[in-house]
Amino acid sequence: MIDVYTLDTHFFSVAGKTVHVEVLLNKIFEERGLTVPVKIKKSRYGKPFLKEYPSLHFNGSHSGDYLVCAVSQSPVGVDVQRIDRTKQVMPLAERFMAPAEVHGLESLDGETQTRAFYRLWAQKESYMKYRGLGFALPLSAFEIQRESGEYQVLDQGSPAEGVFLRSLELAPDYELWVCGEEPAVREIEFGVL
Repeated sequence: MIDVYTLDTHFFSVAGKTVHVEVLLNKIFEERGLTVPVKIKKSRYGKPFLKEYPSLHFNGSHSGDYLVCAVSQSPVGVDVQRIDRTKQVMPLAERFMAPAEVHGLESLDGETQTRAFYRLWAQKESYMKYRGLGFALPLSAFEIQRESGEYQVLDQGSPAEGVFLRSLELAPDYELWVCGEEPAVREIEFGVL
């Protein structure tokens, strides 16, 4: 089971994402009865990890008013995106997405296209974080496809076996996606820290 902790941060002064993911992670550890404060290290590609807890994986993201942190017993990636309806999304899609994804977005209009772009971006970024490569893995190097109602990752043209993409409802103007090796995801909402 992947636990995804969410926190509405509009009550807080957001100084930096890393500090706040660390604050949320400390609260999670405190609730689980683990030692705090946590000591976050980073891989050469910037993926955060916990040296003291090698079997516990986590990942965080922040956008708009929300901070999220996913915790799992296996590698995990999470991304949240606030939908910005003022942004022209097709130039970004053409620059960063795989050709088939760009074609799919071009077939959509207006609000549907904008929402689909942010969904796709959050899905792709959650996979990049899951892999531990961040933007060292270009967004165009793999595709997200919908098959039988489920989204799947095509990496080098083949489905990424044992990898699941899951969406969580956060707020109307947000896309929240989790990528990991466990199909079950549970949201745990923090009201205050």
